[in-house]
Amino acid sequence: MTRKSFFAALALMIPALGLAGPGERRQAQELRDFQFVQVDKNSGGRVGGWLPGKIPGDVITDLFRAGKIKDPYVDFNSQDALWVNDWDWLYASEFDAELAAGERCWVLFHGVDYESEGLLNGVEIFRHTGMFSRILVEATALVKSAGRNRLEVKLVGQGNRPHLRNYQLDQFLAQLKRRKTTKTQMSYGWDIAVELIGAGIWDKAEIFKTGPVMIREIGVKTRNSGEVALDIDFDSSAAGKAIFKVTVSPENFGDKKPVLVKEFPVEPAAGKSSANLEFRIPNPKLWWSRDLGEPNLYRLSAELLVNGKTSDSVAETFGFKEVVWEQNPGAAKGWKWVCRLNGRRVFLRGANWVPPDAMPGRLSDEKYEQLIGLAAAANINLLRVWGGGMREREIFYELADRAGIMLWQEFPFACIYAPPYPRGKKFQALVEQEVSGIVRELRNHPSVILYSGGNEFVVSQNREIISLMRKVVSGLDPDKRFIPASPAEGDSHNWVVWHQKGNLTDYFADEHALISEFGIQALPDVQTIEKYISPGLRWPLGEVYKHHNLEYGKIMKYISAAPHGESLESYVAASQEVQAYYYQRALEHWRIRKYRVSGALFWMFDEPWPGMVGSVVDYELRPKPAYARIKDSYSPLLIAADLEVRSWKPGDDFAADLFLVNDYQREIAGLKIEALLSGEKIAEWDADAEPDSSLKLARLEFKIPAGKKPVLELTVRNREGVIAHNLYELSLCDAKAAPRFNRALEKPAKRFLGSELQLSVDGIFLLE
Repeated sequence: MTRKSFFAALALMIPALGLAGPGERRQAQELRDFQFVQVDKNSGGRVGGWLPGKIPGDVITDLFRAGKIKDPYVDFNSQDALWVNDWDWLYASEFDAELAAGERCWVLFHGVDYESEGLLNGVEIFRHTGMFSRILVEATALVKSAGRNRLEVKLVGQGNRPHLRNYQLDQFLAQLKRRKTTKTQMSYGWDIAVELIGAGIWDKAEIFKTGPVMIREIGVKTRNSGEVALDIDFDSSAAGKAIFKVTVSPENFGDKKPVLVKEFPVEPAAGKSSANLEFRIPNPKLWWSRDLGEPNLYRLSAELLVNGKTSDSVAETFGFKEVVWEQNPGAAKGWKWVCRLNGRRVFLRGANWVPPDAMPGRLSDEKYEQLIGLAAAANINLLRVWGGGMREREIFYELADRAGIMLWQEFPFACIYAPPYPRGKKFQALVEQEVSGIVRELRNHPSVILYSGGNEFVVSQNREIISLMRKVVSGLDPDKRFIPASPAEGDSHNWVVWHQKGNLTDYFADEHALISEFGIQALPDVQTIEKYISPGLRWPLGEVYKHHNLEYGKIMKYISAAPHGESLESYVAASQEVQAYYYQRALEHWRIRKYRVSGALFWMFDEPWPGMVGSVVDYELRPKPAYARIKDSYSPLLIAADLEVRSWKPGDDFAADLFLVNDYQREIAGLKIEALLSGEKIAEWDADAEPDSSLKLARLEFKIPAGKKPVLELTVRNREGVIAHNLYELSLCDAKAAPRFNRALEKPAKRFLGSELQLSVDGIFLLE
């Protein structure tokens, strides 16, 4: 199948889109075409001429499109783009906005990176710091009744982080810089991302008109019994009476006819005010994750009538779902990671999600659609939106809603160890603003089931901002769980493998309730490498690969487990083979033992630029072999062999326990299970899979045939054909344990950084 036909098939998995974002207004005019110019930070003078810019976007992408810099993703070119951070940048666009009597005009930015100043027709309308909170400004008094209006946004360059030869000191000073911002943390450089601090209007920019009363926002809370509560915020030019008309219709199921039309009297006060309304939908269709049912969505259309005329109208999508977190059996008290969705247990077959592009201007809606399609096809039911990345654009959450993929959303705090985050009131106000903005943006999405304070920071040192984040979530979205950080409360980031150069036994020894990070690097497809690394630099693996995040000493340890020659193609194949081996074996180990372990999330699903990282789908959307293995290992009906950590060769005696795992909430009867060893059938069984179960099916004991490659293949059939499959390359094994020196650093590192980080700190002080 070609890549084009493959993605066309994936597109069929998600219904056609008619997306309604938070407060979607059909009358809104989206501003896409801007011009931009370089600005001297000291004099404020413009440097050079105006260049075309695109919104959503960023300065670096616009400079690349204009031919002013080379592609930052090729070779070492990103280093030549660092100068961008030492300048300010001015963006400008024009629009028409004829206002009738009583009409008001509004300017709305959904996301600006990071410090910005806005002017409309030469008058300042805002100053803003923060990447994830919206900027909403009334422009009624400034717009021209005839002629063009000019909107300008100045973006303040953030300067570069330190660049020192000493890695540890360099990273420490970089922490000091980024710890004061709520900007995308990986933009300062990460082990998965290149340093591209940048700036830009990275999310939508809109102009819209209303009557005297504007609907600022609608929060939707539901109960599975059908109760709906609306928290509505208004902005009114004067106090008065109005009618709030609500129409609720099925969004992605049924005949789309309204199931409720109701009018409520409201009395907005002058300025900002709020109202709380309640109603009930009879016999609601629930939102389910993709393995438990249908992801049913409703559309709420709200119209505000003042003196019989429409003053404003917005649309939201929402769903009915309830999530409860229960104690893991046999785990430490308080480790509550057994997820019940609408009363049914669900094993979390997860992956970590990072921004699909480090340069927002390069990111298209189509790439979001293709990635969510790939995640759905791989049987993933949970994505953790990592705290070193982004609050994604609205389309990502809409796609997850429709695909039945649950989301764990982290706030933009990551990997700050010492000193802690600032404790002053100014920073706390910034945290409250940004976290509130994220929660307000996401709270109506049924796919979002959990908020986390961030990734891998010391909870005990940052109780002030954690308390603040918890308060925001409790006030705006009280039905969702909040954890202070990840790992915390019984989840594990297991980096003994990779950072400490451990092996599978280190995964098998991990007794946490949820494994929320684990993984190893693998080189991307050769075609991807050829696109972003010049011919003279491709072989042998040198500095350009390290610039693209390759950790040479570590990957060579793991490549050594697979036979390989001395060529780029062979190294690519070996690294991908070992990655697939680790992901398959780890995921199946934990699935077999559900619900002592109630979920696993591999690191990572996608990648933000063409890097040599732990993703299973590379930057060009080419799946690595691990993707196919994960698809089998994450099948809701899993047939798995619980193998020892060893290899087998022809003539060896082979033994393993065979398990049948059913994540469906229904019995699957009449199954025919077959085992093939080196292409020859060695056993078959009849079985029934009980609902939500893990069953030891049999013990396999056979001799590997002489002269044949040791491969175990398992299939499960019913009357319709093959419904589950698995494959094991039995000759592959990484038996090398972590070096003693690495192990010796583990305990003092944890004492220094805080025990709540559990296994996440492994390797922080290690050099290659």
